Formats: sequence, C-alpha cells, structure tokens
Amino acid sequence: MDGNAGRKQNMNRKNEEPVQITPIISFAEVQSIIESEFPVEAVVFEFGSPSFKIKVHPDTKQAFQRLVKKLKPYGLIPLLRSIRGEPTIKVLVKPPVSEKPSRLPPILFAITVVTIFISGYINSTVWSRIFQENIYMHAAFFTIALLAIVGLHELGHKISAMISGIKSTLPYFIPGPPFPIGFGTLGAVIMQKEPPVNRDQLFDLGFSGPVTGFIITILVAILAVNMSRIVEPSFMAQLEAQGISLISLPSTLAWELIMTAFAPEAAGNFMLMPPIGMAAWIGFVITYLNLLPAWQLDGGHIARAMFGEKGHMVASFIGVVVAFLTGFWFFGLLILFLMGRKHMGPLDDLSPLSRGRLALGVLAYAILVLSAVVFMPL
Repeated sequence: MDGNAGRKQNMNRKNEEPVQITPIISFAEVQSIIESEFPVEAVVFEFGSPSFKIKVHPDTKQAFQRLVKKLKPYGLIPLLRSIRGEPTIKVLVKPPVSEKPSRLPPILFAITVVTIFISGYINSTVWSRIFQENIYMHAAFFTIALLAIVGLHELGHKISAMISGIKSTLPYFIPGPPFPIGFGTLGAVIMQKEPPVNRDQLFDLGFSGPVTGFIITILVAILAVNMSRIVEPSFMAQLEAQGISLISLPSTLAWELIMTAFAPEAAGNFMLMPPIGMAAWIGFVITYLNLLPAWQLDGGHIARAMFGEKGHMVASFIGVVVAFLTGFWFFGLLILFLMGRKHMGPLDDLSPLSRGRLALGVLAYAILVLSAVVFMPL
C-alpha cells in the first residue's frame, strides 16, 4: 500500500501490505516502535508520509523522548502535533546533515578578534589622551570583555544543546566594521543540526545564551564602574576647550542599579567611563535585542516554548513594536521582513513547558527590561 500526493488512507492492519519507509526500516517496524510507547488508534498516509493518531497519557513527554531515541538510528524524526483536535505523530525522514567539522569558525574568530581590537584601539584614543594610560592595554581590555560577552553567550547555547543531546556547530563569530561605524562584531551564532525534542529543550536553548551573556555583562559593567573617574564640571569644561568630545550613551536600568550599588558617590557628578564600559554597554544591547520575544531570536524561542504557535506570533509583533519604540527601527524592520519564516517549534508541541521554566521565563523578560536601551522616549 502506498500514499499518493494528497491522498489519505486508513490502514487496516489485517490487510496491511508491507511499506518501506527507508531502505533499512519498513512501515510495520515503524508502527511497532511507535506502539511501544503510545496506543495507536489509526494510521493515515498523507502526501506519502505516515501519520499515527495516538492516545496521549501522563507519561507523554518522557515517552516521546524515548521514541525520538528509538527512531534516530533509522534516520527518522517524529513530530507530535494536534491535527484537527487529535494527537498525531507524523514520521519524517531526517534530511542529510554534514558531520564534517567546518574550518570557518576559527577563521571567523581570528578575523573578529582583529576587528574588535581595532575598534577598541580607536575607542581608547580619547581615554588614553586624557589620562595618559596605555592605549594597547585598554584596547585589549575592550577586546577580551566583548569577546567574553559574545562568546560565552554562545557557549551557553552550546552547553544547553549538549545537555539536551542536540548536535550543534561551534560558534560562528561575525566580524563587523570597527568603531565609529560599528564595534568590530555583529555577534555570533551556533547552528543546530537537530531540532529540540520538546518545549523544555526549546526554552533551555533560548534562555541559556542571554542569561549567560547578561551575567558576564554585569561583571564587565561592575569592573568598568570601578575603573571609572569622577570629575568636576570644571574638568569637563577644560576638555571641551581642548576640543575633546566625549560620547554619551543612553543608560539602562541595570546600569543605574550597578551605579547605585558600586558608585553612589557618582550621583550628581560627571563620571567618565573607560573603553571597557563600552563593551558592557554593547553587552546590554546584545542581551536586550536577543530577548525580544520575536521570530527566531532567543526571546522568540522562549515565547514559542511558553505560549505556543499562536502566542509566539502575537509576541513577535509585540517585539517588533518594542524595537521600533526604543529606537531600533532597522532591527524591527529586519525582524518584520524575516517573520515570514515560520518557527517550527519542538518535535513534541503538545507536552506543556515545565512550571520551573515558566518561572524562568518571567526572569528572562525581567532581564529584557533591565537591559533595555532606549534611544527615544517610550
């Protein structure tokens, strides 16, 4: 028995003819594996792919995880969805993925180190001129700090993927134009070679990167505050008379809390921040933009895990609006343009997110608020 395009057939097990799903496993063997975890009520062939209407049970999340492992050696991927109100497992053939490690990540990393260092050097010229400090030292501080923020963000994703048993690539660092056009990097990304099994794994993948990057950013910001110089208004007037212009960047709630805790004497005075402070500020921007609950961003993965497919679409539009309102209009336009690509979600889209992760989701969006950089009034 076979399934033609657009044709559906209920399988009667008494009259069942052998169907080969792949060269190494037949339809009957696939059905037997599924029945080892779920009661199968009916089988339908749709566009040549089998769908198994099943009964869910209290152990569905764990049973589906076991099913994924059982089908993996045969190159098959199960999807658990609600189709017309019925829990259904669709079985797909896993597309081929190259296992050969790429040489590109170390090359991109080396280029990014150079572009960030150049950015740090240019950004350090004014500080070194004012305080007569080694420009190469501050350029190195800037480089190490920004690489740590970006790199450990991606390492958080990588570790989460490893814990979940999801194969992924090494981080691809993206070099960018140096200061004053950019900061020497456009971030980094890792590529997943396998989809997350359930909403828990999808949430962990989205949450792990930003929370790691945020912690590192906080540490860099504290270091920057302790290296800062509090100066009198007359000193600022002298700098202006010498033609030295300083950059004033919009603050974040996290910055204000750090200043209150570690530099209360700065209230009402001028504080000059060393170049490493710019790295911390960039870290807050990266965290903020990544946590917007939109599209395939980390915040979008969190929203997809917490709110489901329809909730994710609503959250994505909210994320775009927030990006526009806070002055990141180009980023908002980019998300809007890319939102046509549907978020596939986890393999098991029926099992709910664990309660502990729901609480962590609230924490994730609290970090979003703490990291928010506003270029125009809301």
